[in-house]
Amino acid sequence: MTAAATAALAIGVSLAVPGTAAAKDTPQLRSKPIVKKFEGSKDKASVKAACAIDAYGHRGYRVCGFDYFRYDWGGGNYEYFVVGTNYAVWHIWKGASGWKSLGGKARTAAPNGTYATSPVGVATIGTDNNCWWRPRGNGSWPGGWRRC
Repeated sequence: MTAAATAALAIGVSLAVPGTAAAKDTPQLRSKPIVKKFEGSKDKASVKAACAIDAYGHRGYRVCGFDYFRYDWGGGNYEYFVVGTNYAVWHIWKGASGWKSLGGKARTAAPNGTYATSPVGVATIGTDNNCWWRPRGNGSWPGGWRRC
């Protein structure tokens, strides 16, 4: 991870739900995301191991030792993001029929994982050791991965 990417990680991000009073303080879209750590794992398992993660009645598997996070959309609705055992980014939310792939190809070496971004999106370190970002659109994940 580059020094700039490492310096951009922070703990304690809160994200506003669009249409709420807090949303007026939400940053507007910009071309480069600010990568922030929201919630992560600190398990001691090897990064070669698979760790189960259960959400909304669906079991998925993530790379142990990699960070993961969730967005709190309010009303008990969380959206979880992990690096799966195939090193793609996966997510699940309340009402989803299971874990869904956002694609991408994360670097297999730690430290790595998924990270919250502002504007709303997800970032990971790719196989080329660069930060890669996928922004969230209006309730969906249009387009593909962009370099941070």
